[in-house]
Amino acid sequence: MTSASTFTCIREAARSKVWDTPLVRYRLQPLPSSQATHWDDLIADYESAELFHRKAWLDYLAASRGVEIRRWTIQADGDAVGYICGGFLRIGPFRILGSPLRGWGTNFMGPVVNRGIDQRALVNALDDLACEGNLAMIELEHSWLSAPVLEAARFIAAPDWTYLVDLIPRDVGAMWRTLDPTCRNRIRKAEAAGLTVEDTDDTSIADEYYDQYRVMLRAKGLTPSFPREHPALLVSHLKKADRLFALRVKDRAGSVIATALFPHDERTMYFWSGASWAHTHQVCPNDYVHWRAMQLAADRGLTVYNMCGYGRFKRKFGGRLTVTTRWHKCYQPTARVARQLYEHSSRVRTSLIGHWQRFVYPRLNLSSTASVDSGRSRTTATRKSTKYQSFRLGDIWDSPLHDFPIRDELLHQYFVFPPETKMLEIGPGAGFTSFWMARNIRHLSVIDVAPANVRKLKAALSGVPNVSLICADVCEPGLERRIGCGFDAAYAVEVLEFLSDPAECMRNLATVLRPGASLLVQFPNYPPPHNQGITYFRTREQLDALMRSAGFASWDVYALHLRPVAATLYRTLHERPAKLYRRLRPGRGLVRPLNYDDVWAFQHGHRLEPYKYMIHGAWALLSAAMHLGGPCFARESLEGAILNRNLLLLARR
Repeated sequence: MTSASTFTCIREAARSKVWDTPLVRYRLQPLPSSQATHWDDLIADYESAELFHRKAWLDYLAASRGVEIRRWTIQADGDAVGYICGGFLRIGPFRILGSPLRGWGTNFMGPVVNRGIDQRALVNALDDLACEGNLAMIELEHSWLSAPVLEAARFIAAPDWTYLVDLIPRDVGAMWRTLDPTCRNRIRKAEAAGLTVEDTDDTSIADEYYDQYRVMLRAKGLTPSFPREHPALLVSHLKKADRLFALRVKDRAGSVIATALFPHDERTMYFWSGASWAHTHQVCPNDYVHWRAMQLAADRGLTVYNMCGYGRFKRKFGGRLTVTTRWHKCYQPTARVARQLYEHSSRVRTSLIGHWQRFVYPRLNLSSTASVDSGRSRTTATRKSTKYQSFRLGDIWDSPLHDFPIRDELLHQYFVFPPETKMLEIGPGAGFTSFWMARNIRHLSVIDVAPANVRKLKAALSGVPNVSLICADVCEPGLERRIGCGFDAAYAVEVLEFLSDPAECMRNLATVLRPGASLLVQFPNYPPPHNQGITYFRTREQLDALMRSAGFASWDVYALHLRPVAATLYRTLHERPAKLYRRLRPGRGLVRPLNYDDVWAFQHGHRLEPYKYMIHGAWALLSAAMHLGGPCFARESLEGAILNRNLLLLARR
């Protein structure tokens, strides 16, 4: 359902305005030491204040990571509108500000402000601070940070995921009903086995946890990325401030079989890390300690449990999967390269040390090793990159013929999901996107209305086991009967404009997606003759009404365009040659394909098969060149006119 020529509307790239002048100008004024002693009182009334802004946590970071904690007042015309804190450190010749940095075991930090803050002015103030302080890089994370604003300011996103579980004070029964039945059975099994959980002030729990954690990693050929002192300092600083549940799980004999650390503030509990001995797994201590932690937090009046990560284990506790994003901006070209080299060398070093320990301890009794479930707080020794693998060298010869490379760049930049995702793709085109998407997720279901293309895709994707191909019309009622329900995410790129009934399509998608699932739709919203499709929306109100009636809980609409470097390269190396070829091709004329079978790429793709290696190599080089200017795409939030714009719709069921 996709034709490469339909993406030419992106050529508004360099002409679009993404960065408007802020309404006010902010300045970051260093906080005097006399006021820093009252830091918790200063930030107490601000809505975005988290546990990780508090003095106890900042003191822990200073002691464990050896960073210099700095604090600033965000001033507008001399008045304080908020605060920001972070840690300064020097790595080689580079001065870095982390608020926070990856690896600090800190989920959030960033600005301490109220809603309504001008984030464009705040980012400008951070740029001024970087210039004045000769900073090589700034890294930020907070759920309030605006993605379009940071993208426009050239910050780079590193997405991740976590489960947020609703805690219900004074109603344990309601919390119990949200758990997965398997989880409830395992908790009952732990109770029947006589397990008990205690919240202890004994600082020796840090050593108990670290011993379990280290043995577990040794069995896997890994080593901890932090020393024994870090959990000890965490317990010391946070227990003193009453900001930590330090839980021990004991069996009937009173032996400690599991440990877990849960920092918290007045609203949210976080999972820092936990470990248990493998020989005790049959009595389910891991499930039990999380459930008891949820009960303790609810008794304190906390309302959210941030499980600090994703996975099948954490999915059982009834949380909603939520995207979290860490942002960084390198102000020196060499800093960007150094950052990538540092991350790579850290992974290699950890792996080498772990393999050496495995060689040194070949007779390790694996039956007594620990099982650890570390949170997103980065306490794990190593973890897979959150960026999925959009291209491998082997794709040049293994994948289906790629006829539309820019769609993958769009998904790579704006569509994030964990590996356990059950995904739905509408309009697969030649199948290259399906090919690389499938290797990053649990299962991919692909829908195409054209029988001939489905047959071709079955042959092209026969070697991909976790892909299901379905010939169906997304505009016909009752789609759930054909493909089932419970999808975690869905996407449709360059499809909506060809649909005769987009309202029924959205209703179908809302039906097959589970609550909380995400949807990405991209389409050129241009009327004929500027677009080959038949569907477009004259006003934002029309699109909002369609999404509302379909049953989506929330959605955002953006104007999408390529950044200047990417736009120039794509226009020069792809669009102009393609336009020249179409002009010289016999039988040209206005074509309005309603499915992929009608487009030239399908009808004549067999002619290009002998040149697939050359074509895929060219796509790879073009993609690499387009990234020289940073991320390929930029987006701008739209509240009013949407006609004659290339639209990106991000929705949540």
